[in-house]
Amino acid sequence: MATRDLKMSMTVATEALLQVNPKEFYTKALLENRSSSYFRQVLNIKEKTKIGNLSFGTLLFPGDCEYQGGNSALGAKEMEPCKIQIGTDLCMYEMETSFLADWMKAGSNGEWMPAEYATFMYSELSRNVSDLLEVLTWQGDTAVTFDAADPSTFIGLCDGLEKQLCGASIPTAQRLAGTTINSSTVIAELTAVCNALPTRIKQVKEDVLWCVSQNVADSYRLAVALQSAEVYTAQDPELNFLGYKLTVCAGMSDNTMTVSKADNYVFLADLVSDPEDLNVIDLSKTTGDKTIRVRSDFKVGFNFLNDSATADENEWVTYGLDCA
Repeated sequence: MATRDLKMSMTVATEALLQVNPKEFYTKALLENRSSSYFRQVLNIKEKTKIGNLSFGTLLFPGDCEYQGGNSALGAKEMEPCKIQIGTDLCMYEMETSFLADWMKAGSNGEWMPAEYATFMYSELSRNVSDLLEVLTWQGDTAVTFDAADPSTFIGLCDGLEKQLCGASIPTAQRLAGTTINSSTVIAELTAVCNALPTRIKQVKEDVLWCVSQNVADSYRLAVALQSAEVYTAQDPELNFLGYKLTVCAGMSDNTMTVSKADNYVFLADLVSDPEDLNVIDLSKTTGDKTIRVRSDFKVGFNFLNDSATADENEWVTYGLDCA
């Protein structure tokens, strides 16, 4: 069988080296190593959406010739993601005078962003965005006015779960006030949360997501370790309490916990996958400024399902939320 060798040439513009795989970037920034990776994920949301839930009345009846049946209720909760922008600038001259100089070609008009640095920058950018979104997931509060000069005000971009759950219909007995937790008090406080769990949650232990703040997790590990010299010095105690897995949610406020089915925690996102939606712009070729600019827009939101003022129907327990 005859074969032919085909030779092709391709010239890739320098600007193309500044592009990144946006799907990979957003997957790392929005979905990896965050509380929301344990939530029900509703993706490709552009604007408002409705999440449905189904409940049943009486299902079992005495046997009889005549049909008997109860009512079912189909409900829906409207949810809306928040619009957020990523924006950062990097001065080319700062790059030239830094450790990157060894990677750059000679001359002042050549390639300003070596591929090695581009990979490093995108990795660091996605990690930092992920860390900020983790805090926003829990502590977000739109009552805080955003101020670009004050980085801490980013929590005003979207309401997080702590604020939203403060407004949820949860019986008083399942909304625990909380206290400062340490290794001496953590067992008692975890027990209080466990005792407050609705029966319908206890019956599906494998589906439960028990979120704890970092200091609660640290206090529990220390409390367990203090019971054993071996654990204290050589082991990392597992975060299990009475058969429930405790999930560390780094973005939660100190001394807080929430418990519900994992599917009742909702994460909304518009996963941008178009290459042009993550723009890395060489401004020296447009405005003349010696600056590399990164700009992107996406949507993200956090919500919850199945709260109820009726204890038998509610599926939430909260601990330590500041609802003042």
